Amino acid sequence: MLISLATFEHLPIRVGGLAEAVTSLGEALQQKADVIILMPSHGLLQDKEAVQTLKPEKYCDYRIFVGDNIFPVTVYSAMRKGVRIFLFSNEVLDYPSVYEPRDMFVLKMVHFTKAVPGLINLMLKNEQRKPDIIHINDWHCVFAGALVKKYFQIPFIFTIHRLCHERISSHELSEVNLGELIDPRYLEGDMFNIEKFGAHHCDRLTTVSYTYLNEEWHTFFSTFDGKTTYVWNGADSTFWNTQDLKNAQLSRAERRKLLLKENNLEDGVFFFNVGRLDAAQKGVDVLLQAFEIIMRGEIPSAEKIKDKIRLILLGSGDHHQENEARRLERLFPKNMKAIIAYLGRETTREYYGAADFCIIPSNFEPFGLVQLEAMCMGCIPIGSRVGGINDTVLDIHDYPEESTGRLVPPRNPTALARAMVEMALLSLSDRGEELLNAMRLRGREHVIQNFNWDKAADRYLMVYNNMASIKLPFVSYAEPY
Repeated sequence: MLISLATFEHLPIRVGGLAEAVTSLGEALQQKADVIILMPSHGLLQDKEAVQTLKPEKYCDYRIFVGDNIFPVTVYSAMRKGVRIFLFSNEVLDYPSVYEPRDMFVLKMVHFTKAVPGLINLMLKNEQRKPDIIHINDWHCVFAGALVKKYFQIPFIFTIHRLCHERISSHELSEVNLGELIDPRYLEGDMFNIEKFGAHHCDRLTTVSYTYLNEEWHTFFSTFDGKTTYVWNGADSTFWNTQDLKNAQLSRAERRKLLLKENNLEDGVFFFNVGRLDAAQKGVDVLLQAFEIIMRGEIPSAEKIKDKIRLILLGSGDHHQENEARRLERLFPKNMKAIIAYLGRETTREYYGAADFCIIPSNFEPFGLVQLEAMCMGCIPIGSRVGGINDTVLDIHDYPEESTGRLVPPRNPTALARAMVEMALLSLSDRGEELLNAMRLRGREHVIQNFNWDKAADRYLMVYNNMASIKLPFVSYAEPY
């Protein structure tokens, strides 16, 4: 089987979790089938380090029609960890920013849509074969999948990593010769709903967690019952491993003390948050409010320990949230540090390997990789009871003997503050470290056994072969691991 994965992100191009997910899935599928990645170059071909690593070679040249204009396209073939990557290149597809500005992104999406069928046609000529499946990852690639299905009769799998409710005007589509895709059922005035179109035209529709499928069932997925299911993501436990830390030989407490010192903080109970500073999805505002509630003594049980609380935020995003983080850092300089940056996977791993707890306060989370990465590193997650966080974290109160973390209601700063205080008190108690160490060991084992990419690849192969269970609208299951 030749599987093609179409995506706008694949390492080393990373904007969010999509890159980690598609890269890891491709590597796992490659152990069981042939895999090719289809992606715009996003400027990689002008990056000397990337070129030296990937060693891209020209595969083919052709032209595409966009409106009244003709554009050349060159496709380069590269290898990364055994997976073949096709990078699509021209003056638009080479633009380095993946999603911004909006006008350039839309143009890039149009060029990619038209370029993908051109490559498959030349694969038929050059290699006498075509993909058996085109697996579309998020809405950016939906139109490409629809054209490939139409012209080559290749089944089209659509994975929604996060519902975005994206729309484009039908006028824009007509202007770039994509009027053939306009389905009046998915027109809302002049605006065309891309995800609904993709969900209708695909052969199989998946999302990335059981809870998220149910959370969005009545608002979206139920329209497409009969072909809708979930496939949990996984974590790369070989990378997220404490043995590869700079100070792997030290105890966790010693690593914590060193890393806090690097950030001009004294040793204490170390809470860590990493990712996009975003209020709409990631709930960073909830975490900041919870931290302030603790520090202002609004929870009586926190009064004796609040001076021991340490919080480090690592990420960037919404400027209002960045400014709010800096405000609290100024108010409580002995307790908090805001690092407004993306410092890479290796640095993030160091923080996971030193922190006591990882805070994941999402308002919604289709799957989320942070909680898995944290558990792999022995960093206990405290997260919202939503989506993939709910599927993957076993709460200390729900599963006392099997627990891997703590779950709280979403959008509730007081509940999060109480959970943080509860876990901090436990860590400072006589038997706390013993109990938490057992939880850390269970967390890593839980991820390795239940949420690895080999399992995800096996289930996707079942989806490709129409052998995966689907969600039935008249039956409810308590989904096991």
